[in-house]
Amino acid sequence: MNIHRLSGLFSLFIILLNSLNIQAQEFTVNIQVDGYTNDTLILGSYFGEKQIVKDTLFAKSKGKFIWQPTERPPQGVYLVLLKPDNIFAQFLVNATENKFSFEFNQKDLIGLKFKGSQENKIFYDYLKYLQDKRTLADTLKARMEKAKVAGVTDAESQKKLDGLDKEVKAEQQNIMVTHPASLTALLIKSNVEIDIPSFEGPEDSVKVRRYYYYKDHYFDNIDLNHPCLIRTPFIHQKVDYFINKVCNQHPDTLIKAIDFVLKKLENNTDAYRYYLADFLNKYAQMKIVGTDAIYVHLVDKYYKTGKASWVTEDILKKMTDNADELRNILIGKIMPDFTTYLESGQAIRLHEVKSTYTLVIFWAPDCGHCKKIMPTVVDFYKNNKDKGVKIFAVCTKGGDKTATCWPAVKEKGMDDFINTADEYQRYNSKVRIKSTPKIFILDEKKEILIKDIPAEELDRIFKEILQIDGRKNERPVSNE
Repeated sequence: MNIHRLSGLFSLFIILLNSLNIQAQEFTVNIQVDGYTNDTLILGSYFGEKQIVKDTLFAKSKGKFIWQPTERPPQGVYLVLLKPDNIFAQFLVNATENKFSFEFNQKDLIGLKFKGSQENKIFYDYLKYLQDKRTLADTLKARMEKAKVAGVTDAESQKKLDGLDKEVKAEQQNIMVTHPASLTALLIKSNVEIDIPSFEGPEDSVKVRRYYYYKDHYFDNIDLNHPCLIRTPFIHQKVDYFINKVCNQHPDTLIKAIDFVLKKLENNTDAYRYYLADFLNKYAQMKIVGTDAIYVHLVDKYYKTGKASWVTEDILKKMTDNADELRNILIGKIMPDFTTYLESGQAIRLHEVKSTYTLVIFWAPDCGHCKKIMPTVVDFYKNNKDKGVKIFAVCTKGGDKTATCWPAVKEKGMDDFINTADEYQRYNSKVRIKSTPKIFILDEKKEILIKDIPAEELDRIFKEILQIDGRKNERPVSNE
């Protein structure tokens, strides 16, 4: 046989084989909604804290729809949204079931009936079980509340409620043992609280040990590497609670907690990408003092090192520039030294100012908020100058407008401050000032103790600083 003909037949065979593979892997879900007259069905999924639209389905006939995406959808919890009431039913997509169907009435969003999907049968059997138990639990709680109002205790209802709780936990355990690979088992286990062992010792010590055990093992029941995870309704609540409730809200602690979560997610591409971007956006926008350190850390450790390969060069440059502007003025850093000028034209450097504490304020004569807070700053200085406080004020007006600084100093009663300005605004190369007023409190070494605090909080916060420094300086009293 001609070799060219053989080559052509071989190519045709490959094409046919690929075609058969595509057909074999084709993903199709047939949906029938009884009593639904709208010709449009919105199909979506959970994604972190959001619900996103995946497709718009148009009726093939009354109440009948087909979802047949061009690519197999990733595993997760999906939604069918009914118009115009925006009510929805849920279903699961796993890694193996490629063709199935379900039917339900728009007035019964838990009565879904499936064909060809053992995954969803397990899920809805469990949901119906929970619904029945919840109805019974609500009845028992109502009886107990009625008894409470009457001034008596309904011990029998409490006993039944406790028994009901044990039954539900037993059923959950049964599903996790009987169907360990199911998404329903994953969802159940992910919401089971960890068991904290009993610790012995003083009460305070036990509390601390229980806390650290809970924190260290918080994610034990959650398979953070499962690709379904990001498309579930619970994961964002779990991560958010860990970061914002379980962990101390000090920036250094939050940085460790975020690294801990991202480390666990690094093999789960979609979840890792979602949470890295979510953390970055959250702390870029957050106005809480000190959280800019988290933003800088995320840029340095993840974005600049290529761990966010999806980010374009332009966006990466903007992020890096923002981080670089913040880096030198983070709490705990030594404030960059810069030169500015007194009204006489004499140059003065920030680090030349000798004081136990220095309040640095950047302000402008035409800044409305500066005008509002300056009397409070003046009072703060009067109340605390005997404690070693000096105020280093930098008027941010440059060019021809620099001359407006000096009359405003007198108008605002700032005469006792170290008042400076620079017509060329050269301090911006060291400390980028995007808005005024901007306040820093520095210690004797010019380390930034606090920044970006409301003027009305200055006295209270400074008292806390004095107390902390006082404790640092305490020395044991000699017995000799």
